[in-house]
Amino acid sequence: MRAFLFSNKNPANNKFKGFLIVNTHVEHKNRFLLNLIQQKKWYYLGSVLSVGLASYFLYLVPTIGRIAIDQIVSDSAAVDGDLTAQLFALFTSVHEKPEQLLMAGLAIVLVTAFAGLFMYLKDYLAATACEDTIQTLRNRLFEHLHKLDERYLSKADSGDLVQRCTSDIDTLREFLTLQVMNIGRTVVLALIMVPLMFMQHVWMSVLSLFLVPVVIYFACTFYVRIRGLFQQVDDAEGELTTIVQENLTGIRVVRAFARQQHECDKFDHYNRKYSDLNYRLLCMLANFWSTADILCFCQNAILLFGGGWLVVNDYVSIGTYFAFIGYINMLIWPIRQLGEELSEAGKATVAINRIQQILDAPEEVEQQSLVDLPDDFTADIEFDSVSFSFDQQKPALNNVSFKVAAGETIAIVGPTGAGKSTLIQLLMRLQDYQQGSITVGGIELNRIARQQIRQRISTLLQEPFLFSRSLRDNIKLGHKLATDEQMVTAASDASVHHTIKAFKQGYQTLIGERGVSLSGGQKQRVTLSRTLLKKAKMLVLDDTLSAVDSDTEHKIISALHKKRGEQTLLIITHRISVCQQADRIFVMQDGCLVDSGSHQALLSRPGFYQQLWQIQADQQQAADQPNLV
Repeated sequence: MRAFLFSNKNPANNKFKGFLIVNTHVEHKNRFLLNLIQQKKWYYLGSVLSVGLASYFLYLVPTIGRIAIDQIVSDSAAVDGDLTAQLFALFTSVHEKPEQLLMAGLAIVLVTAFAGLFMYLKDYLAATACEDTIQTLRNRLFEHLHKLDERYLSKADSGDLVQRCTSDIDTLREFLTLQVMNIGRTVVLALIMVPLMFMQHVWMSVLSLFLVPVVIYFACTFYVRIRGLFQQVDDAEGELTTIVQENLTGIRVVRAFARQQHECDKFDHYNRKYSDLNYRLLCMLANFWSTADILCFCQNAILLFGGGWLVVNDYVSIGTYFAFIGYINMLIWPIRQLGEELSEAGKATVAINRIQQILDAPEEVEQQSLVDLPDDFTADIEFDSVSFSFDQQKPALNNVSFKVAAGETIAIVGPTGAGKSTLIQLLMRLQDYQQGSITVGGIELNRIARQQIRQRISTLLQEPFLFSRSLRDNIKLGHKLATDEQMVTAASDASVHHTIKAFKQGYQTLIGERGVSLSGGQKQRVTLSRTLLKKAKMLVLDDTLSAVDSDTEHKIISALHKKRGEQTLLIITHRISVCQQADRIFVMQDGCLVDSGSHQALLSRPGFYQQLWQIQADQQQAADQPNLV
């Protein structure tokens, strides 16, 4: 029996555990939301105060009607407070009934105008506070994205991240602007009106509020039920966004492999899943609204017949009867709307959770005692028994040791998966090594701030990336303060200046997302010019000449060769022609540095480099032979 009570098979136990989990998450997310609101608390407090004043003026509308009706019908009206006493005195000062009706109408217009004024003030304060809060959140989220750990970014879906930073932010903004204020208005309205109603007449108040607790309970239980479905809908939307973004980015690859139908079928599958979840959501909302409407109309019916019986038996006046009908209609429909507000709160809770997951994601961790890397540092590099693995899997680097002198040119070769790019990631502190040590300028790399080491190294990674901006903006990304002359020099060294000048708009040419309007070789050369413009003491090229022809490659290598000694240059390449220009060549295999030396030295002994040279020499010989067919 005891085992059953605490097992997953017990539905009650599952609900209890779910309650604990939900409340733990809600507490955490509410704390996050409160921290955001705290910055604009006076705006929100002013908005709540405005709601209270507007609610009180709205309460006066049926009260004025009650006094006017009772005074006109029976020349008497019940007085339940100082303000109603003054209103009663105002009506009794006028003896003609048409004038009393006119005065009642003017009074209703006046208090309604005040209510409208305070409602406007509420909306203005809430909107101002909300937009400032959301702007702060967007900035914080965007800054945090740039600080996220590389391992998190490598596993995250970019489409899902985009949705969290856009759609979920908009959901939260709408919640803070509308739902929070509407919930606050309903609560304040109830807190003001319910006591005043009981002060006027207890039994009429009981009849007016008979089903209100049922409506509130129904709205709260609906919120608990629909929140989980909102989570599923948001996740499905994130999957759909990811597929769309991937296909827009890789549309050429999809077409090249004739995979359009496959991708359309895949999209249809996830789109159907998203539509089914939305259908379930709409059905739940339809059930709620129909049930809530029935409860509200039943409440009106109870007051209509119960209050009518009290009027017929002279327990209440006709004015009080009509006043309470006005009170309950002012109160019951916002309470009925509470279900929608709470359902939107459920959606906002999911959005907050998804945003918080990004904010909770680990940032790149810096050591406490960092050392400044001076501008005039000696650009030498030393790896001493360095080992590294991704997620404790097979080592990507295993006991790698070497030294690179300042101004030296090093070519790094090896088969795919040998660990060449991992070397660069460690040097850039995109990843942190787990064993051994790396020093730059005689300083332990882990003691140099990531931002600082990246500013000192000019890097061109394996996959060239260009922003959807002009060529000028893309190149000057490497050095914002560079002159046009410096930009042209860098473009010339990258052998892309004449290509750019051939474009109709030259350096002002917009190149589309990821440089889609450029060829692979043009993209590599543009990104290379951006890298060269930075003029850092260390230059790292990760297989950046793979898409250029041999003549262009020769021009680029010659331009780099002229600056030999000015920069420490690391070049990852598969081309022997590039390796021949290097001072030394490192050969990587299976995460290990298996050989090193000059071009001639490596050719003189068997190994990977000799095999690579032989393959490329045979290919060149075959290409040089005339076609006899």
